[in-house]
Amino acid sequence: MTDSNKFWPLSRRDFALGLAGTAAATSLLRGVPALAQDWKARWDQVVAAANKEGALDVAGPSGRQWQQLLADFGKEYPKIKTRVTPFDSRDFWPRILKEREVGKHLWDIRVGGADTQVYPLAKDGGLADVRAMFILPEVADESNWYGGFDHMFLDNAKKYVPSFGAYESPLAHTNKAFIKDGEIKDIKELLLPKWKGKIAMANPRGGSTAVSMALLYKKFGADFIRELFTKQQPVVVKNSRQLMDWFVSGKYPIGIGLPNSQIVAYRKRGVKIDMGKVAGLDIWSVGVAGIQVLQPRPHPNATIVFVNWLLSKKGQEHVMPKVRINSRRKDIPVVDKHRELDWKDYKGAVSGQTEEFTAAMLEAKNLIRTLVK
Repeated sequence: MTDSNKFWPLSRRDFALGLAGTAAATSLLRGVPALAQDWKARWDQVVAAANKEGALDVAGPSGRQWQQLLADFGKEYPKIKTRVTPFDSRDFWPRILKEREVGKHLWDIRVGGADTQVYPLAKDGGLADVRAMFILPEVADESNWYGGFDHMFLDNAKKYVPSFGAYESPLAHTNKAFIKDGEIKDIKELLLPKWKGKIAMANPRGGSTAVSMALLYKKFGADFIRELFTKQQPVVVKNSRQLMDWFVSGKYPIGIGLPNSQIVAYRKRGVKIDMGKVAGLDIWSVGVAGIQVLQPRPHPNATIVFVNWLLSKKGQEHVMPKVRINSRRKDIPVVDKHRELDWKDYKGAVSGQTEEFTAAMLEAKNLIRTLVK
């Protein structure tokens, strides 16, 4: 899919082949432990079927770097033409729902964070069982993953929405050059009059800021959200670079939803940013390091090969150091010490990207629509 703005329906023949391939792939995986002795035979069979399909359509995170890194799968499996189209999560899932209303099934897999539409889609049969796709022993061995599969999968069923990265994600950061340590002791102090006009945030209608708002909503209630937006008058910034520019310059020394990619980019350019963290909620995030597999999909076997490649040690070594996101794999070195999750005490932290926060997310989004025009 070389042009993300073009739509075309699958032919009846292609769609039927996709359904048949999905059924065959599911049948191949159903009821067989991934660490069983026959894994190699099953793997070879899936790879052979994937080579016959000859293509894979991936919706990836925004940015050329992610696009290229995911497309490198095609170098490992040259018979599979890999097409990666960048999307923001807030744009991709509404598009998917509209396509499916008219019978279009154009995508195989989404690499990115889980938005609120993901979990209802899984319940309606629109997402595939990813856990059943773990064939390579190094992928299927739960002991290789921090937090195990219970923490790795964000959905309640623990099989549809896996994450391959996780990191500490404070709700708000401060620029220490303008706000000293201890000046903001707790999240609730963001409502103090002295911080009016000092807060900038990424678009709260989606992405990481929507997750943050859902967590605030769940812990402190709707009145806190209303006061934050009406009394403190935070500036909502849609351009991530502009958000970082204003945060670094001190124009808005409190940042909510600062994008990890921009933080990494600034540090790569040698810009020194002494960032503080606003306490009060221990939050962890997947960011864009998540997987959702569409069902049905045009290239079911190629998708399975891709999932195993991405989650393998080799795949994680190829991707995670370059995007500066800490991998869940225990055999991959930590690349961002500033946002390392404490795996000895990880159960005390919460994430708004999990299915259990879906209701709070929807309620918070509805409230924010009335506050942010």
